[in-house]
Amino acid sequence: MPINGRYYDWEHISIQVKGVPLADVLSIDYEDSEKVNAIFGKGRTPRGYTKGNWEGSGKLTLLREEYDRLRAVAPEGNVFKLEPFDIVVSYDKGTATVTDTLKDCLFTKRSFGGVEQDTEKVTVELEFTVLGGVEHS
Repeated sequence: MPINGRYYDWEHISIQVKGVPLADVLSIDYEDSEKVNAIFGKGRTPRGYTKGNWEGSGKLTLLREEYDRLRAVAPEGNVFKLEPFDIVVSYDKGTATVTDTLKDCLFTKRSFGGVEQDTEKVTVELEFTVLGGVEHS
């Protein structure tokens, strides 16, 4: 429910990786899914279902300076060598904080962008997989 008509905006969101707050984050996207398998018998419609594997993934886009700070805490400066870590995304408007904790994440891909003349910012996208689930509190 909005407070005085104000909904969440970027000012209300804070992001931590390995317990360290990130300041120069441009965006974070994350999702999870669970496979459902339809079971067919006689007829054209499913008679039931089974559940398959759960999957979670996401993408963190940050400025190159923030990426360099993250590399500084990674073994050998390589974000792919980090042990599984939590990403905590908090939404806070001053009344109650809502938190999504992405458990046991690992970076799986990195992309560098904005490296050209007259670019206002140099960015790094880090894709990650979520191994331990998503907790909401």
